[in-house]
Amino acid sequence: MQNVYPSLKGKAGILTGGTSGFGFEIVRSLVAQGSKVMVFSVDELSAENAALLKEAGDGEALYAVQDITADGAAEAMVAKTKEKFGKIDFLVANAGVANRFQAPLMSFDSATIAEKLRHQFNLFPVAFATLAVEAAKEMAPRYKDVKPDETGHKPDSGAIVVTLSESVYCPLRDDLVAYAAAKTATRSVMESLTAILGPYNIRVNGIAPGFANTEAPRRFYSQYPNIREDIDRKIHLKPSFMDPSSVVPAVLYLLTDNYVTGDVVALDGGFRIEQKNYFQDYS
Repeated sequence: MQNVYPSLKGKAGILTGGTSGFGFEIVRSLVAQGSKVMVFSVDELSAENAALLKEAGDGEALYAVQDITADGAAEAMVAKTKEKFGKIDFLVANAGVANRFQAPLMSFDSATIAEKLRHQFNLFPVAFATLAVEAAKEMAPRYKDVKPDETGHKPDSGAIVVTLSESVYCPLRDDLVAYAAAKTATRSVMESLTAILGPYNIRVNGIAPGFANTEAPRRFYSQYPNIREDIDRKIHLKPSFMDPSSVVPAVLYLLTDNYVTGDVVALDGGFRIEQKNYFQDYS
């Protein structure tokens, strides 16, 4: 029987924001799969995480400091990856942090509101669109003419995966006005690229994680226990704050399945679904 789950061994690609959190766990899984990954981040990789990568598997992860919002960043990242690995098979666009409004919105002047919005849009839809298109230019010649196998489906394809957020389903939160708007715009870019890049045999998908059990969220929600309590109440699967490695199976699936495209895998423990349960007994 044919193995319907292609291996990532020998594949090469780009990942942004891979020094901690979701990004680092994805890098570690790709190295374990035997992939070569060029990782771009504004932060340096810690010695502890570098040691974990050495033990992860027989793949390779190279790190470079790069502001993905800088002029020419997309071209530079693609060129660096080609220089190191000679090809690009996949892109995981994962970088990003929330720029919050931690006070009443009407207490901010218009310049501050505009700056927060610009920052989030440059970080998410703009950086994603430019990098995805540049990476696709390298993938297209290799993947466009892949022939179907005996099943009638193509056995290989280029893959782009973008990290979105539960906020693309639940955007109405006053501290995340800029963040949710930018993530929602990124989803729109993802869907457009699905149709544009499909004829080149390049698939474009996303993941929408919920709340991560990492340092920055822990610090924020410890300051605002009322918000944490609200999240705990609304999430159906526990724990409410997920280990970053929880996104790995979905990412590996989206990188290896050769027919799924234009999809977003929600990884939020059901946070987006609010139902009133009047007759259930969970004792």
